[in-house]
Amino acid sequence: MSTVAKVGARVRKRPVIKIIHNPLYKVIVKAQMATAAPPLGPNLGKRGINVANFCKDFNRATSNIKPGTFFLPGTPLPVRVTIKPDRTYDLEICTPTSMWLLMHAAGIRRGATCPREEISGMITVKHIYEIAKIKAADKCLLGVPLKLICEQLIKTAHTIGLKVVRGNLDPMEYRKFLEERKVVVDRELKRMEEEKAAKQSASWVDELSTEVDGMTNLILTERERIVRVRPAVERK
Repeated sequence: MSTVAKVGARVRKRPVIKIIHNPLYKVIVKAQMATAAPPLGPNLGKRGINVANFCKDFNRATSNIKPGTFFLPGTPLPVRVTIKPDRTYDLEICTPTSMWLLMHAAGIRRGATCPREEISGMITVKHIYEIAKIKAADKCLLGVPLKLICEQLIKTAHTIGLKVVRGNLDPMEYRKFLEERKVVVDRELKRMEEEKAAKQSASWVDELSTEVDGMTNLILTERERIVRVRPAVERK
């Protein structure tokens, strides 16, 4: 047997490593917008789930979400997929995450970078209560007292810089606050983009410098070899 054939035989004899996935797959999918595109499609496919059927089931299950209601098409919904041995599955669609609901109620698109030092938005105690009633429908919160859910929501609100107030918010004053906050957020996002661009530029310079150093070392090594060989050639 030739050397190539022996190597090929060894490669063919290598054991195939089978990846065993957790039967519970958690993912966030936008209402009525499930598609086979990455990352959802590939992640479902490698778990043996028919992606087309999943998308059809999910979009049908969220088709009762209509414009004008609290949840709009495109609302990100946490999904729990329990995969069975025969590759069928149970689909559990939860209500939006607490953070999304709080930010949606406050009318903000980004939380505070430093929650203890800045206020990203405001919501009322009534908002907290209404969101708690929505979250109480999740299977994992069945039987949990509404008061405990409210307390957890208030803690979550504080982590993203939301101020929870009693009574009602003045619409005009709050609109002015959001306009001023938008300026701050836009400035912060611009600064982050500039820092990211600077890091990418520095990384590119480092890579180029490394390549130049490598080429320089290669040239010096070749020059040394030529210098050593030349006297031997001259002696001949």
